[in-house]
Amino acid sequence: MHKNIFLASYPKSGNTWLRSIIGNFYNFDKEFSLNDVKSIPLLSIKKHFSEFDKKVYINNNDLHFDWISQNIIKCQNILNNTPNHLNIFKTHSARHKNFTNETVNAGFICIVRDPRDIIVSLKNFSGKEIDKTIDEFLFSKSLMITTNGAQELLSTWELNVQSWLNYKSVPRLIIRYEDLKLNPKEIILKIKEFLNKIHSLNIKLSDQEIDKIIENTNFNNLKKLEDKNGFDEASKHSKFFRSGTSNQWKDVLTNTQINLIEKNLKSLMRYFNYI
Repeated sequence: MHKNIFLASYPKSGNTWLRSIIGNFYNFDKEFSLNDVKSIPLLSIKKHFSEFDKKVYINNNDLHFDWISQNIIKCQNILNNTPNHLNIFKTHSARHKNFTNETVNAGFICIVRDPRDIIVSLKNFSGKEIDKTIDEFLFSKSLMITTNGAQELLSTWELNVQSWLNYKSVPRLIIRYEDLKLNPKEIILKIKEFLNKIHSLNIKLSDQEIDKIIENTNFNNLKKLEDKNGFDEASKHSKFFRSGTSNQWKDVLTNTQINLIEKNLKSLMRYFNYI
């Protein structure tokens, strides 16, 4: 059995950018497109539980979070034994005790982003008022999201990020969105080296090929590809690749909103050098 690998993040932190980079690692012999991200699917989707009986649903025929929690380790066992699969999965879930463990998981990459910028991106993507977005982001410990027919526990940004920082029984790589943006080659080489240590599919790419991956997956090119062909992860409120800039919060958030975020997230923001 090949154990799986997670790309973990809070939404709008760069997970899809990371998927495009890693998808391009394994599909470098083909012309790059946004379809490369589909080689790294979300774990918590209905079709991954197709072999299970006695499913429990909530509204709109979505799989219930409690039922998923009881079966998600077994689901990973099944997926890990599926041939011709990268065994790399995206997740926005907080790592609650039933989500995954070292019996099925080989390691993870967690990408984090300045929470003030996440607020701006979430607000535009969801169409919610910014104060509502901030309130959920800071205080909604039981916040759920539903994607492709299955519930996932998002929780607050602090609890979500901390849950992955506390997961120390497998190899891990923690990266900042801002570092990937400023020093893409350095961070992409770290990602490649990390995956080569824990993944059975050895990535062999030259310096020039890494440069090409950086060109393929820079934000402007991703935005152009979405403008040309669309992207099924966009929302009705916003294109998926909208801005991608850092420090956009300085032009959007009020001093009251900034102070509220920084006061409640002081410890983790200091840990990641955001304040």
